Amino acid sequence: MVAYVGVVFIVLSVAQAGNDLRPLDLNAFQAFLVVCVAVFAILYVGHSFPAFRSKENTINYLMLPASVLEKFVFEFVSRIVIIVPTLPILYWVTFHLQGYTFAMFKDVTFEPIGPQYLVKLEVEEGYYLLVYTLTSASALLALVLAFTGATMFTKQPLVKSLFTVAVVVMFFVLYSYIVVTHFGVGRYNPPESMYLVPMSNPKALQLVNIGLVVTIIVMLFVAFRKLKEREV
Repeated sequence: MVAYVGVVFIVLSVAQAGNDLRPLDLNAFQAFLVVCVAVFAILYVGHSFPAFRSKENTINYLMLPASVLEKFVFEFVSRIVIIVPTLPILYWVTFHLQGYTFAMFKDVTFEPIGPQYLVKLEVEEGYYLLVYTLTSASALLALVLAFTGATMFTKQPLVKSLFTVAVVVMFFVLYSYIVVTHFGVGRYNPPESMYLVPMSNPKALQLVNIGLVVTIIVMLFVAFRKLKEREV
């Protein structure tokens, strides 16, 4: 956590120096929030189950007097549940610490930013629940993918997880392009009443949210099963 605060402080200081030493505004606050939290969260979660990085530590870890479920829940809570609120709060504290520190040495006025902007989004009325669910589920899925990769790969789990996800995404994009372009699906206009092919924004977001939640559950199940396989 100390390293995280230090790196964020340096990044914000460099950004302010590049902004003619003017204090960073709300847009910069939210932009660096996404980058800093996402990078550090994925790095941290991607190295879950550190005992699996060597054969000797793996054997010692699997021999611990705890059930597979207990080990899984402990790692999930310590790597994801705790880190999700902790990193944004530390970022908010560091942002203000950096702002007030620069204000002490420069003749500038630092305007504090309320903690509500850690989660506040500009959303069209009527889409609050859908957009917040989409944002939360997408962020959680990214962490769960890194978490699952840590149970599957022994060496360089994060690198291999990112590579696997990249390959899957590229395959999906290529497949979608071929189907839409070369098979004429793009010229098909289904009626708006079709639920499986939603044409309105709310239904489309609902379908995406459901898909994200289902994917998260499936990936957590895969991670649990992989951990259980190592116990055998």
